[in-house]
Order: sequence, then structure tokens, then C-alpha cells
Amino acid sequence: MSLRLGESVLARQPFDNTRDPRCFYASSGHAEAISRLQFMIEDRNMGLGMLTGEIGCGKTISRTVLQNKLSPEQYTVVSIENGMLNFDELLLEILSQIRRERVVSGDYPDRYSRLSAFKQTLMRRVVEAGRHLVILIDEAQSLHSSDIEAIKSLTNISSERRNFITVILIGQPELRQMVKALPPVDQRISLRYHLNPLSPRETLHYIAHRMRSAGLEGPIPISREAVALLAEVSGGIPREINRLGKLALEHAIANDQPVIRSSSVRIVAKDLVRQGGLNDPSLMAD
Repeated sequence: MSLRLGESVLARQPFDNTRDPRCFYASSGHAEAISRLQFMIEDRNMGLGMLTGEIGCGKTISRTVLQNKLSPEQYTVVSIENGMLNFDELLLEILSQIRRERVVSGDYPDRYSRLSAFKQTLMRRVVEAGRHLVILIDEAQSLHSSDIEAIKSLTNISSERRNFITVILIGQPELRQMVKALPPVDQRISLRYHLNPLSPRETLHYIAHRMRSAGLEGPIPISREAVALLAEVSGGIPREINRLGKLALEHAIANDQPVIRSSSVRIVAKDLVRQGGLNDPSLMAD
């Protein structure tokens, strides 16, 4: 359903949280992260990498964009979204994704049989087809330390001339501390990158990109004061920008405003503070 704000028309809500690559804003940090990780994967000999960032900073959509850049003729990509799995469960999920059929615990009841099945599947379905296996593990901060060490061991599977697997751990900042506490893993991290929040200028560009991707033509219907307040209250975290932006847009439409004003941002932000959904007491001072 289209949205109209003054003279501006949007084909859809621009601030929905989505993994649609069209909505991805390549800030300098996000573009650099994807570029470095892609280089690491294409090198095929760097083994283990790590991408970290605060909750809502764009790690998951960056993972999606990265995955879309990898040719299926050259890479088999396994994408794990549940960091609560233990290593034995991860092996089943990896097998399932490579084989494109559900593999259950009864098929391979112990770790030895699962590792054996994984190695056979890796060779037959990936290596012999001339491809490289890429394993992307999201929410990796939820993994147990012993499982991280076991995951690291997968990168040892190789021939004398080539490595067969690249693993990228993706998670919140505490993942860095977890890895630091595991020297055998920490020493094997060939590439690490931390996504920082957007700057105020990048916040403006992010909002503009989101609105353009939602079908906007013409000027961006938001005041600079509103952008500045959004940047301040959100802390530059894309998910928070989306949450506040969506509510402020709906408020502006409901009140027949020609653009999103700072008053709309302040009103919805104050309401979130009152409801316990936002921690910024300074908003209640004025």
C-alpha cells in the first residue's frame, strides 16, 4: 500500500526491517566490511574470519549482501542463523544445507559419524565440483567456547595444496572477548572487522536511500532537524533509525505534515521512553 506525505509518494513503508538487498545502504563501514570479507573468501586460504557489531547495526543484511556476491558456480554457502546450536547440531545443519535435504540426528547419532558424513559430503558435493565451502555463522556470540574451538577445527580440512573451507563468525561485540579468551582460535582469525554506528551524515544518506528504495522521487521529505534528532536518539544504529523513522513517518502522515519534522521524531521517541522501549531520559526534560 502506498504512503503519501505531502507531495511525496512512497510505494511502501521505507523503514521496515528487512533483509531485502535493495534496502541495504552501503555506508563506508558496511562497504568496507563486505569488501574485506569477500577478499578473504576469494583468497580461499585465510580460514577463519570474524564480523562484529552492536545489535541492529546491519550485520545480518551485510551477510545477505555478501552471500549474494558469491558465485554458486565457485562457492557453496552455508548460512547458519541460530547461534544457540551446539557443534553436533551445527554439523547436521551444515550437512542439510549442502545436501539440500533435511538430515536428522537419527541419521548420524554421534559426532564421529557426523564428521565422517561431513567430510564425505564436502569432497563429493563441493570439492570435486570445483567449489569452495563458505560457512557463515550469525549470532556467534551465543556459541559455547568449546563449540567455537570445534568450528575452528573444520578449517583444518584441506589438501596439501588448498584449503576447502572458510568460516566467518558473525556476532555482537562480546564475541571478540570470547575469541580473545581462546588463544588457539584467536590466533587463527585471519580477518576481523567491527561495524560502527552510522555518523549523522550517514544517517541522512541512509534515510534517503531507504526512501528511494521505497519508490520516492523528488526531495527527501524530512527536515534536517528531524534527521539530526533521529541520529542522536538512535545512536546511529540502523534498526533504531528504522523503528523511530517508521513511527515518525506515520505520525507525520496522520497529522497532514508535508515532511517529517523533528516534533514528530520527538513525540514518538518520548512515547517509546514512557513505554520502556527506549532509554533516553533526556527526551523527557523538554
